[in-house]
Amino acid sequence: MLRCSRLRMTRQRRIVIDILLASDDHPTAAQIYERARSMMPGISLATIYNSLDALVDAKLVNHLHPDNGPSRYCPNVVPHIHLMDDKTQRVIDVQLKEGLTPADVFDLPEGVTIDAMEAYLHGAIPDKYFSQHTL
Repeated sequence: MLRCSRLRMTRQRRIVIDILLASDDHPTAAQIYERARSMMPGISLATIYNSLDALVDAKLVNHLHPDNGPSRYCPNVVPHIHLMDDKTQRVIDVQLKEGLTPADVFDLPEGVTIDAMEAYLHGAIPDKYFSQHTL
């Protein structure tokens, strides 16, 4: 993934990517920092933010801006939206149905093209979802 982007792979960026790929919770920078410290005790929060910024700029990671909450990060870069459980604050990816594009779902003005998509659905995710799906 990093090789294809021409982004120089550092140990810190590799740790951040590995944490994101192993996460099912769309972690915040602070959560990534806490997890990274077990792998690299001397890593700083600033290094986490710098790594995340580089990964976002390279379009390898999505930077999420949920309503009334801290920024979160998602390694899934295919077009999708997020569903946030309002009670637990858990976030899951929701893919478009196969064969659909954002233009198939939204009534866009003529000539508009979509370069990126960031949207949140809010509601309740049943606990059984998490026991049936590996995130």
